[in-house]
Amino acid sequence: MITVEIHSNENRESYGFEISGHAYSGEPGHDLVCAGASAIAFGSANAIGQLLQITPGIEQGEEGGYLSVVVDPADLTPEQDAKLQTILQTMVTQFYTMVASYGDYIELKYKML
Repeated sequence: MITVEIHSNENRESYGFEISGHAYSGEPGHDLVCAGASAIAFGSANAIGQLLQITPGIEQGEEGGYLSVVVDPADLTPEQDAKLQTILQTMVTQFYTMVASYGDYIELKYKML
């Protein structure tokens, strides 16, 4: 199962995420749940870098199955923070859509900062 963990504070502002595991919903190379989750996660990480003009903290597993993206809120201007919240809220909406259809293969959790 793929686990998506959103890192949020008490004000429901998000400053990172971690995605781990494998869906095993199809054969390797043909697993649509894995492909969809990867596209959402990597697209969000790329959007953070491009739209905020920052380099987030990124960790990847050597053989796939793990991605962590973290942004320090102290490093953001108010405008960057607003953009980050929009990017991460959009990402969460996309993952909720996947969970609604493929809940046997993907789950979404929150971790308080």
